[in-house]
Amino acid sequence: MSLVAMGTNYKSSKLETLERISVSKDEFDAVVGGLRSAAGVDGAVVLSTCNRVEAYVDARTDRMGADALRAFFAERLGQEPPRNGFYLERGEDVVHHLFRVVCSLDSQVLGEAQILGQTRGAFDRSVSLDCCTEVLMRLFRDALHVGKRVRSETAIGGDSVSLSTTAVKVARQEFSDIADRQVLFIGVGEMALLTLRYLMEDGVTDFLVTSRTLEHAREFATHCDARCYRFEDRYDAIAKADIVFTMTSSPSAVVEAEPLAKARREVGTAKRKLVFVDEAVPRDVAASCCDVEGVSLYNLDSLNSIVDDGLASRMTAVGDVEQLVARAEEDFLAWMQQRSVVPTVKAMYAKGNATVDGELQKASKLMAREFGRDLHENELAVLESFGNAVMKKVLHGPAVRLKKESETADSYYYTGAARYLFGLDTYPPGCTPHSCESRACLEGQPCPQGFSKAMGFAQRTR
Repeated sequence: MSLVAMGTNYKSSKLETLERISVSKDEFDAVVGGLRSAAGVDGAVVLSTCNRVEAYVDARTDRMGADALRAFFAERLGQEPPRNGFYLERGEDVVHHLFRVVCSLDSQVLGEAQILGQTRGAFDRSVSLDCCTEVLMRLFRDALHVGKRVRSETAIGGDSVSLSTTAVKVARQEFSDIADRQVLFIGVGEMALLTLRYLMEDGVTDFLVTSRTLEHAREFATHCDARCYRFEDRYDAIAKADIVFTMTSSPSAVVEAEPLAKARREVGTAKRKLVFVDEAVPRDVAASCCDVEGVSLYNLDSLNSIVDDGLASRMTAVGDVEQLVARAEEDFLAWMQQRSVVPTVKAMYAKGNATVDGELQKASKLMAREFGRDLHENELAVLESFGNAVMKKVLHGPAVRLKKESETADSYYYTGAARYLFGLDTYPPGCTPHSCESRACLEGQPCPQGFSKAMGFAQRTR
């Protein structure tokens, strides 16, 4: 078992990169299932939000997990993922990274609450697809638990912030009389509802709404008595609005410059100020819309530069959050070690026994040829006793040290190193590079026949 994670976010990649690799709701099941079926991957979770795309796997070896993730992102990106734009985490670093993400320490807006729900959604969906191993389930449940504690027990959750609050701040800056303005929503998901709530608190009452599914638009309209438009009539609605918030999951832009300019001319608003706040990934509004007279466009890149008035107060809570995260990490790694140290020691001895048995077969055949007869049972017993004694003395020290280190913060590394150095995952007990005709062991899988062959001597002589 090896935890490996790979991804990129708003800090390490441009918006264009996030657009190319983002995973929509419609393709989520196929994408996660495809990653889960990659060679050496036992479980997978994919987290795709407006400012990060990350994949977590439980793989048979670090190398197999890393290879599967590089291939996954290369396919979505259309080229090898650049090392300076994508991060790759292994083992304990995966735990540290995920816990910080869920606690919004790594968010574009420090302390935002949406990442908690987004992570839960991705995890729950992976569980429903039977793509989560026991380790991934424990990892994400612990992460979500500490995320909830952070929001209820520290000041970082006291100020309700998100990308939606930043988006509304942009609208306030553009229109000091925002309460008198007409606002259009294109897309009606969770972010739209959050934005709507903040606008209503500011006194806005004139809303328009459109969605690719008219029923969804009508349901949204019940929250604010908005006028609904069919999606194909969206340009008519845009031409009438002062502020447009877009947040669909469309794979391509839903607002283009030419029909936008035409609709504004026909309605008589060609010279009127119009502000787009595009919170979607991929982007909903084509960049060329900036060239249309009177139009201002904000996307996630520009939202990142907006000053966060509440940042200073939330920064004071970072220390408290990091303490909770550190304790949660220790608890998870302790569980990991308890789960893996005993099986690792048993596997070491099982592999030692299988190795001794294999060598005893060779030795007994050589001695039988030398003596010109089969060995007596007592002679076989002496050979077996000798081999077992050597094996136990060699493994005693590593086994004792592994158990001793199980109580330290670095225990996860020691267990991982032992499994790697003894080849417990690449070559299971009783397996060698030459013993498996199907070469399954080379792929980190249990040898279908090497173990039983190697154990044959022991079964006959004991």
